[in-house]
Amino acid sequence: MQKASLKNSEFSLLGIVIADDQDRERIWLRELLSKNLDTLSPIYEAADGQRALELVREHRPPIVFLDIEMPILSGIKSAEQILKELPQTGVIILSNHSDEIFVRKLWKLVPADGAFGYVLKDSTDQQVIDATNAVLGGDCWIHPRIQRIIRRTESGATGLTEAEFEVLICIALGFTDKATAKRLYITEKAVQARLKCLYTKFGISSKGSTDEDEYNHRCRALNIAFRRGLINRAELTDWEDQAW
Repeated sequence: MQKASLKNSEFSLLGIVIADDQDRERIWLRELLSKNLDTLSPIYEAADGQRALELVREHRPPIVFLDIEMPILSGIKSAEQILKELPQTGVIILSNHSDEIFVRKLWKLVPADGAFGYVLKDSTDQQVIDATNAVLGGDCWIHPRIQRIIRRTESGATGLTEAEFEVLICIALGFTDKATAKRLYITEKAVQARLKCLYTKFGISSKGSTDEDEYNHRCRALNIAFRRGLINRAELTDWEDQAW
């Protein structure tokens, strides 16, 4: 493989921030970037999202790498704050996960003209370098598997609307239709209409039947949602703790 080389080396003098709570992941990325930077660049490291945010505020680097799940402040929340405060800093998310819930949350944060990357940790070295070059150049680089998820979420036939997603979260939290309606400030009929759309998109519509002799629609929907990565335990806990 041809040796990868980071472009925009004039930016590298400002430094790079790497944030991951796993030492081995930081070491791997630091060595990869150090070998491929055209010029010597300081690399600042953090083991949690809060420290990463502090380093970005202090050094204002052109690029920051954020693990998606970190203690104190998650990569998603750190990215949200960085994009808001320092939009000139490109953000690359590093993740072991291609869960749709992460993709949905992150995609809402990315400005239309922002520099952003989503790199899975099983990416090749060349893909990491390509993502870095793209973000330093003001563009986006999204891992192919994540691109497929984005296309699915944006499809009217299979992708959930925000309203349907909120109802899915409510049933995952164990809410009844009445409790969901109260939580979302809508009627019970509106809840049931959203659920019907959700079931149809998941391929579990009753096809005219109202009984549930074969399976419970709510449980089936949750099973599909977990398998698709639409919801997961960590994010569900986060939703439960939120004051909507």
